[in-house]
Amino acid sequence: MELIITCGVLFGVAILGGSLMFFGIKITPIRMKLLLSYSAAYLLSLTFLHLLPEAMEDGGRSVGVMILVGFLLQIVLDYFSQGVEHGHAHAHTHGLDKKFIWMVSISLWIHAFIEGMPFGAGEEAHIGHEHHHHEHSLLWGITLHKFTESFVFAALLIQVVQDKWKSMIWLTLFALVAPVGALVFHFSDGLSFLQQENSLSLVTALLIGIILHVSTTILFESEEGHRFNRMKFLFIILGLLSASII
Repeated sequence: MELIITCGVLFGVAILGGSLMFFGIKITPIRMKLLLSYSAAYLLSLTFLHLLPEAMEDGGRSVGVMILVGFLLQIVLDYFSQGVEHGHAHAHTHGLDKKFIWMVSISLWIHAFIEGMPFGAGEEAHIGHEHHHHEHSLLWGITLHKFTESFVFAALLIQVVQDKWKSMIWLTLFALVAPVGALVFHFSDGLSFLQQENSLSLVTALLIGIILHVSTTILFESEEGHRFNRMKFLFIILGLLSASII
């Protein structure tokens, strides 16, 4: 039942974020950047305080390799998605090429599938550490990330697809991918190509690599204006503290 609720949350937040754009409810660029900064800092703090130590303890040296794989994979995905994962959309460089939407969508699907996988771990994977508690903390961070991601993706769909209902179909497909990742990981017993005893640690390490790339890209992005930079710093501190408290 908890897995179904988690899948529902992942799906619902992605639909909500995109629907705001479709129905004309806009978030100002400054507020979006502050929300991105908070979520990035939260995920980065959660990674260093909880996800990474647990993955290293349970997964051994293979964890480092998977982190690098995840980091490099996100670099490649970023190239094709044009930075939707960290709040950017550059459709103007491609005009109205529908192949562009396929390229962006497939990149986002891979990204979202990996995001969802750790939530599909069975109860046996929780034995010996506090993963069950940290799964809820991770869910909060991922939902914040998915909200901003789907909002930017919807803006891109409106610009390129230029059809509200077709755009909703694209958004729905995107929203389904993370829950599918969780369900596939759950019902395949940790995916057969991974060792059963440390499959969760290796998948988490892959996600850590992705989080490190996305979070650092957002946090170290240069901004103009001292006032905004002060606000951004405040939201980063709030994100870091939230992950340590939650």
